[in-house]
Amino acid sequence: MKRWLAIAVIVYLAFLAEFVLNNAFGAWGKPELLVMVIVFCDLCWGIRYSLWAGAIAGILKESFSIDPFGTYLLVYIAAAYLSTFVRRNLYQPGSRFSRALVVGLVVIGVFTMETLLHMRLFEVRLLEAMGFIFVPRLVLTTVAVTFVFQYLRQASYKFKL
Repeated sequence: MKRWLAIAVIVYLAFLAEFVLNNAFGAWGKPELLVMVIVFCDLCWGIRYSLWAGAIAGILKESFSIDPFGTYLLVYIAAAYLSTFVRRNLYQPGSRFSRALVVGLVVIGVFTMETLLHMRLFEVRLLEAMGFIFVPRLVLTTVAVTFVFQYLRQASYKFKL
């Protein structure tokens, strides 16, 4: 029960941090913190906890989104499954590059799913979306993953999760 509550608080704090970073710096200064939390939960505790983190992240993002209900819930739960798939096939425990690779591949999957779901309702200019949204997200997230994972690991040890 303690771990479930801690994951909900961590996801909420990551959501708030993403919101603040997006308002301060725009798309160029906002790493995918929610994706990093989902991958962290998967790498440290397994699929059950990453699905919980994905569900909470999806519901939080749905609350502040104009997209049809269920869009982000689907995207983040699929991200939890994708992180499990990548972890089982590519992840090397203890390797920073491997963690960045897992997070990078999940960010690529999340962007692809978001783009495909947006294409159903809106016109999406792929080249502009790649240049102005995808590249900054991928670069910032893969750079920030080492620091975020270090702080999340310290918090999990401190609170004995």
